[in-house]
Amino acid sequence: KLAEAGLTNHPPSITPTPTPIGPFFPPPNPPPPPFKTGLLPIVLVNNSGLPDNQVYVLVTGVSLDSQFQVWGNIDTSSGVATLQDVALTDNSTSFSYLLSDLPATSGGHVIYIPQIRSGLIWFSMSNKLSMTVVNVSPEIPALQIVQPNFTSPADVNYATNFDIFEFAYLLAGAPQVATDATAVSFFSLPLYGYLAGATSASSNTGLYQPRSYIMSQAAALFATAPTASQWNKLLLTSGGVTLRLLSTGKAIAANLFDANYLDNAASYGYSYISDIWTGASSFYKQPNVCNMSVTVTVPSTATYTYQGSVHLDNTFVFTSSDGGPTVTFPAPVTSPIPTGTTTFNIFSAINFITPLPTAGTAADAVSKLFQEAIIAGLVPTRNTLSLSYLSSNQGSFYTVNSNLSPAGQTSGPWYDLYSKALHRLGSIYTYGFDEPLWPQVLLGGPFTDNVTYMGITIGSVQ
Repeated sequence: KLAEAGLTNHPPSITPTPTPIGPFFPPPNPPPPPFKTGLLPIVLVNNSGLPDNQVYVLVTGVSLDSQFQVWGNIDTSSGVATLQDVALTDNSTSFSYLLSDLPATSGGHVIYIPQIRSGLIWFSMSNKLSMTVVNVSPEIPALQIVQPNFTSPADVNYATNFDIFEFAYLLAGAPQVATDATAVSFFSLPLYGYLAGATSASSNTGLYQPRSYIMSQAAALFATAPTASQWNKLLLTSGGVTLRLLSTGKAIAANLFDANYLDNAASYGYSYISDIWTGASSFYKQPNVCNMSVTVTVPSTATYTYQGSVHLDNTFVFTSSDGGPTVTFPAPVTSPIPTGTTTFNIFSAINFITPLPTAGTAADAVSKLFQEAIIAGLVPTRNTLSLSYLSSNQGSFYTVNSNLSPAGQTSGPWYDLYSKALHRLGSIYTYGFDEPLWPQVLLGGPFTDNVTYMGITIGSVQ
């Protein structure tokens, strides 16, 4: 997402944000804090139910100039953060700050961030997060922060309630300031963001309902699924306490969810992959086609029209009628488990094609678009897939696809139920390729001194 790759190239959305379900209302946006020239103020409002002296804040990211990973070293008297390159001997505990130690203003506390290529604000309840640094390259210094293994009881942070919010501040960027709410890996804390001066369709992003309500709504939705025994596993619990809600891809990687969920007729009496792809009379088996339109930027900007069909060897071959290169998906696989299966690739936003194609190429665009449509439940379809088709069909996301066989329509579901559980509550990324599905999650705008600031409100953790 944003914090991994920097600012996105997606234009501001004109798609209205769906009205969240439930009886709750978003909190007010924090008023402007005192400004400091050239620095991005971020107002942190604590509505968690815990006192400020039990809520920790940590800033990490990638620096503007060196592109190295950095800590936000915050002067607690002024709130000003300087970006400090990580060192092998570092631990995040040295850069974690209680809200109560930060300057109070605007109904919360404020920190000031210099330009940063991509950043994460970590919030943790009652405990500091403990993250070390490793060198991932034997030849050159390539230091990286080791993020918590949030599915492993052996991780020191496992029982800590924590979450993240993404942002970037880059004067050379377009937009110069961007931020989004993310649950691509997991959901644990309701975080509701605001960007003053946003030129995107919305100036708010994230979830604001109480944590207990969000978890109960997810559990209730999972319980309605014919395959509830799988979806229930996304609720990670310990001693009767719900620690976090895992994304489907992360649950598969941790061996908590069926790595062949989309291709396991033996367990579910139906295979989605067989229905659309590998079956003798599958939806896309020749002569049937998948129509698609993609825009590429590599080697140059162009828009190509594709028709894809499944060949006898179960490769899915897309050919262009207007000069685009042929794109071929390999035949689906069910091993090795858990991270070598086609199901894992789809839910984890990993391109079908290996080695991974260069971003912006036709192979990259065709694979991503097809996987995005699967996640949303739009495949199979006789309509032409495109980014505009995705954004104009949000109302049809995560519903039973009438083009599936009767068995497919009464089982599953075969879209991402995790995404449905959170998107019906508000604007938040839930999937690695979610930007084209939900462009309104990303807030963006120019940086203007004495005008631009962010707000992040922590919702109730009760």
